[in-house]
Amino acid sequence: MHDCDGWCILCCGGADIMKCILTVALLGVAVCHLAQAKVMRGEAPADKIFLSKQREVLKLLNKVHEPNRFKDQADLGRSYDPTQHLSKYKNALPVKTLVKQYTSGRLLPRGQIFTLFNDRQREQMITIFESLFYAEDWDTFYRTACYVRDRVNEGQFVYALSVAVLHREDTRGMVLPPAYEVYPHLFVNSDVIHAAYRAKMRQEPARVRMNFTGTVRNPEQRVAYLGEDVGINSHHSHWHMDFPFWWKQDEYGVKKDRQGELFYYMHHQLIARLDLERLSNDLPFVKPLYWEDKIEDGFYPQTTYRVGGEFPARPDNFEFQDLQDIKVKDMVDYTRRIREAISQQSVITRWGQNLPLNDTMGINILGSLVEPSQESPNPQYYGALHNYGHILLGQITDPKGKFDMPPGVMEHFETATRDPAFFRLHKYIDNLFKLHKDMLPPYAREELEFPGVAIQDVTVDDLVTYFEDFDIDLLNALDDTLELKDVEIKARVRRLNHRPFTFSITVNSNQEQMAAVRIFLGPKFDWFGQEIPINEKRLYVIELDKFVAKVNKGATVIQRKSSESSVAIPDRETTKILVRRVDDALQGKATYTVNKDVRHCGYPERLLLPKGKRDGMPFSLFVILTDFDKEKVNDLPWDYDYGGSISYCGTVSGHKYPDSKPMGFPFDRQINSDNFFRSNIYQKDVVITFKDSE
Repeated sequence: MHDCDGWCILCCGGADIMKCILTVALLGVAVCHLAQAKVMRGEAPADKIFLSKQREVLKLLNKVHEPNRFKDQADLGRSYDPTQHLSKYKNALPVKTLVKQYTSGRLLPRGQIFTLFNDRQREQMITIFESLFYAEDWDTFYRTACYVRDRVNEGQFVYALSVAVLHREDTRGMVLPPAYEVYPHLFVNSDVIHAAYRAKMRQEPARVRMNFTGTVRNPEQRVAYLGEDVGINSHHSHWHMDFPFWWKQDEYGVKKDRQGELFYYMHHQLIARLDLERLSNDLPFVKPLYWEDKIEDGFYPQTTYRVGGEFPARPDNFEFQDLQDIKVKDMVDYTRRIREAISQQSVITRWGQNLPLNDTMGINILGSLVEPSQESPNPQYYGALHNYGHILLGQITDPKGKFDMPPGVMEHFETATRDPAFFRLHKYIDNLFKLHKDMLPPYAREELEFPGVAIQDVTVDDLVTYFEDFDIDLLNALDDTLELKDVEIKARVRRLNHRPFTFSITVNSNQEQMAAVRIFLGPKFDWFGQEIPINEKRLYVIELDKFVAKVNKGATVIQRKSSESSVAIPDRETTKILVRRVDDALQGKATYTVNKDVRHCGYPERLLLPKGKRDGMPFSLFVILTDFDKEKVNDLPWDYDYGGSISYCGTVSGHKYPDSKPMGFPFDRQINSDNFFRSNIYQKDVVITFKDSE
């Protein structure tokens, strides 16, 4: 009888050990259940010091639109003078600049709308961030945070503090409140906010039903549940906190491994996932937009800023307009130059040198160039295709600033996915990445195969999706007065979920070895009901999971739960629950565990599967095994999970991306169906069935 290297109890779970042993005895195979990853994430009980820090961060982010209601922090913020403690900063210039800007009244006032896409506002935010990031120790960081809390714009404060907490060593493992609870206005419709105010005036607890934008007359309404999902919005905004386009890697001393490639792959996967949802709702694949064409579908956000009016709407068939600093012709020229670089497989750097794109790392350079990040080889020549695209769409209805309209949804990462034009913009950009990938040769036989390893069978539980209700706490959306106490008011929205499921992968190997396991899902038929060839299907394949497993000589059954996916993270704890758990731990009533690699970035686990159809919808499932020892990058245990959402969100804390394969391998390059399928690449049909409720 085989075993899982002596860890059958771990891999099958203590409660199921007899079942595990019986299975091994009957089948004569090693049953390796990878659920132990949940146990081995490095979680440990938090000490009092960490708990106190966590509590202070939560207090700082409480009702940020109001003066700090916590007297200890407010008093500290008023009394602390950073200029008297400059030696406590690794780089004192930012905090000196911040104090000077504040005292001279040059900062964005509190109550004004902050957007990262405004150069002046972003530079101010970076000064705030660097003042926090360069603090020598926790005490200086905390005092600086209290100092800026009530002095700077609340939007700049939240973003700067969040990015600092995510990147400082002494705040590793801290959990930030859900973005949709810190700034509910960005995530819920204005009708909900108005109803919430009425309920508060009556001092009555309430749950206000929130509908998606549009009507049944708008076909895009059918997939609004995806773009307007608060989990998607939160994932997108946190990705751009983990990988800010303004991040100075050398100056900050924190490398962003494969940031450009992650920019490409995460957004590519968002588009592919929308395309599968569109097929599930009898809609064709999303079409790219073009700078000189009309934008066919308009968008009415139905959301309002806390101060500053409603988000601008865009009518149907609107055209891109020149802005003061961004011209439509320039966007056409930037695209032409990028296409030339791709066709020549070489980028011209700002120093006039040629940087090759003809290898597996070319996509990382191209991603940095298209966004662009600080790593762009030549932003003056190739422009800022992605960032300028967001700005052009955000200001399309008031390009001259004639009506002083507030920023559009595309000018905030928290709200951008609500607009169907977001996906059309990224389809346009993704086609440039596709052009580059198509220039590379298809994978050779030796790059695809895993000698001595064969997948014998793959089974999976029934795949069932359904809609459910979800409540969003609106506490931070409403103003406080001495006369009106807080009451429980929530927005209730429908959202997609799925039943938990488990993959069972039967593998035969000629020796014991470590295997990298990749699981993908793609459409079987297109909008017209025609079966999609593999070389076209690869463009719409979504990643479900990627992990490492030990396979023994002979047969091994690898089991993997949907809840363990490397793509996704579970629902975020509400702020109230998080505060209560921290307080209970501080009082010794309970244990609070901390994971130093905790991730806020991650696709919602409940959206791992596309919706499917009521009578069942066929999809193509792919499982690929490769030799992990040949692609391993970090000197860490093979089952280290980097916080759990590496596929779209990469790594933090200085780690490199854990494998050297291109993201999306082996579907990122053109496929010759006669040469593609090997014994280590398995395909089967699966069916996803949608039910109205569970």
